Amino acid sequence: MSIGFLGPKGSYSYEAALKYKNENEEIVEFSTISKVIENLEKDNVERCIVPLENAIYGSVLDTMDAILEYQDIYIIDELIIDINHILMSKKKDSQIAKIYSHPQALSQCKKYLADKYSDVEKVPVSSTSYAALLASNESNTACICNMSCKDIYGLEVVDDKIQDISFNQTKFIVLSKKRNERKTYKTSIVFSTKDEPGALYKILGLFSMSEINLTKIESRPAKTKLGEYRFFVDVEGDEKEARIDRTFKMIKELCNEFRIIGSY
Repeated sequence: MSIGFLGPKGSYSYEAALKYKNENEEIVEFSTISKVIENLEKDNVERCIVPLENAIYGSVLDTMDAILEYQDIYIIDELIIDINHILMSKKKDSQIAKIYSHPQALSQCKKYLADKYSDVEKVPVSSTSYAALLASNESNTACICNMSCKDIYGLEVVDDKIQDISFNQTKFIVLSKKRNERKTYKTSIVFSTKDEPGALYKILGLFSMSEINLTKIESRPAKTKLGEYRFFVDVEGDEKEARIDRTFKMIKELCNEFRIIGSY
């Protein structure tokens, strides 16, 4: 068995994969989130783990868009990873002229960077660990990454806990081409409404009448025409529960598109 993750080694996705995998499972790195999920779709890995939502920055749009692109993948599990952003460089006392990191990490440390490195170039890259790899090969360069990158890439800590808000966690989801068979407690769906007055209101009303609690609702452009959206919704309960199955069937009649992304 193998699990795909966003690499290289040392990324938060790497930490999540190590935490989640079974003893005999192999973890396989890919350079972007879309490639992680694409290789799951092509059966090059049996499962994959990708970031979905950060407590500060919000949803990871690359993940949401990739889920929309591939129709036969399902969420089967989730886990939470504590995030501690650290500024590292090849030499602790070097003059920093450039800072690499993932766009979310740069955003989560915006105040710190503005206060201490306002004139330094900030360069977004595909992952925090790739930022560490780049910084390990360049002089006068730093990166924002996690502690595991220190030994992997031979870096020194310049500053610790630099995120603007101390409470910082990221939710990761595990994806598979097989649905869950075990009892689950949450179900994720995506749908687009018909172009008629009150369409979304009617759908949300069905959840309310069935006493189904929504834990998340978020929209993404449908990429069909301006003003059309797809809605990601998380509900409490298993898709096989009678009231949830019944409600989903009623909602499907009000939608142009309806898909269960997974119960987990």
